Amino acid sequence: MGTFSESLVSNFQALTLGQRLGAVVVLALAIATIPMLMMLGKEPELVVLFSQLDSEDTRAIIQELGKQGVTYEVGEGGNTIQVPAERVHELRLQLASVGLPESAGVGFEIFDRTGIGVTPFTQQMNYRRALQGELARTISQISQVDRVRVHLVIPEKRLFASEQKPAQAAVVLTLKRGKPLGATQVQGIVHLVASSVEGLDPSQVTVVDNHGEVLSQNSADAEAQLTATQIETQRRVEHDLEQRVQTMLDQVLGRDKSVVRVTAPLEFRQVETTEESFDPNSQVVRSENRSQEKVVEQGLGPQTGVPGVQSNVPSAQRSAGGPGPKEAKRKNETLNYEVNRKVSKIIEPTGAIQRLSVAVLVDGTYEAPEGESGKASDEASAKKYTPRPEQEIQNLILIVKKAVGFSEERGDQIEMINVPFETPAVHEGEEGMTAGVQAFLGTWGGFIKPVLFFFLGVMVLWFVIRPMALNFSKPLAAPVVLPQAGLPATVTEYEAQITETAQEKAMKLAADNPASAAHVIRTWIKEEQEQKA
Repeated sequence: MGTFSESLVSNFQALTLGQRLGAVVVLALAIATIPMLMMLGKEPELVVLFSQLDSEDTRAIIQELGKQGVTYEVGEGGNTIQVPAERVHELRLQLASVGLPESAGVGFEIFDRTGIGVTPFTQQMNYRRALQGELARTISQISQVDRVRVHLVIPEKRLFASEQKPAQAAVVLTLKRGKPLGATQVQGIVHLVASSVEGLDPSQVTVVDNHGEVLSQNSADAEAQLTATQIETQRRVEHDLEQRVQTMLDQVLGRDKSVVRVTAPLEFRQVETTEESFDPNSQVVRSENRSQEKVVEQGLGPQTGVPGVQSNVPSAQRSAGGPGPKEAKRKNETLNYEVNRKVSKIIEPTGAIQRLSVAVLVDGTYEAPEGESGKASDEASAKKYTPRPEQEIQNLILIVKKAVGFSEERGDQIEMINVPFETPAVHEGEEGMTAGVQAFLGTWGGFIKPVLFFFLGVMVLWFVIRPMALNFSKPLAAPVVLPQAGLPATVTEYEAQITETAQEKAMKLAADNPASAAHVIRTWIKEEQEQKA
């Protein structure tokens, strides 16, 4: 160690002032690179906590993060705050509990700070503010929405229903660049707001963007809205049928070996049919009325006997005489028959498929041509296209018919054509390798970064600092002793002193390699004898 330190000090002292400064600067930079690389390797990944903040919100959030000792970074002119990715959700919840950021709207946490003596009007306004803030927070979770503001108009309740005014709402959206909202998403926002406010009808909700364009549709646009919904429904049905066939063909033919397109117009008319039929061969009694009357008349002659009670008693003996009893009968029957009648009311469902048109393109097979040696040539050579057999095409058509629910009565059509595809098929294993690399980076990417920077620091130590230390640790070369007579006056004289003669070089080579020297001498003697001959 003593020799090493002495050599290091002596070598450093032997350098000039400029060389000393350069060596110190390079050594300092190399040493500073190691902790810098370690810090970069350990630096957490920062993501956006909040963006588009006001200056007051930025200051309040920074103070809160400083109290918690959280690493943060402010960017974009103080409008954006970034924090470590593993703590972003936790910090959002913690800051929301204290009402930050306030520009995003105050939620129901406003009631956690309610003081004594608050008037009912203040309570009502706080409730409206909290409801607007909660709705804004919920709507801002949509990926296309950057910022949102919600305005609610909740009138006071009236005694009479005829005097009650309806509630109204307005939603102002600031969308991200290049990410528009679909019609279904706008309707979802409308129904979300209407379902969150008591007495609010969806027709009273207006949604506009930051350019002032109305996104929501009122009752006047119901017909257009229905048309858009019908088109979207038809596309979903067609996409579902295409996926059924495509996934099945991919399992049989391979990926990117077939293309499927389905056209399925739907019947959106609501048809109601009422049928009434009569069956003359089937009769039933509708009503029946029967009446029967019988009248008996008793003939009365002159009464005989002693007048009094005895003569008027029925059991009393009457004298025979006068005409006998009379009897009359009457019978009336009425039967009403009804012809059998059948009434049917049929309501056909909407959205039924009118007909199907399926177009399928199927790629053939490719065979590599064989070389002269009988082995297949490399992939760079052109491959020969071979169409699929007709029987295989018919089997595929039969499978497609079963998959889409083919119906001849409906007039469905299926066309399958076998053509060569322009793009080559994906080689087996390429897609799997790409997915495997992505999965590996997603799982181990966080560990690879610090390890990579560690090896960079080791390389700096090994290839920068170590060579410098070795150079400084080498002992200085012994000084050259000049002859007493001094140096030659000219370069020619110096070269004459240090240059060897040809004889000296030949003798030195012969001494170093006798075999080669003997071979050269024999060659010279042989040439001389041939010249004499």
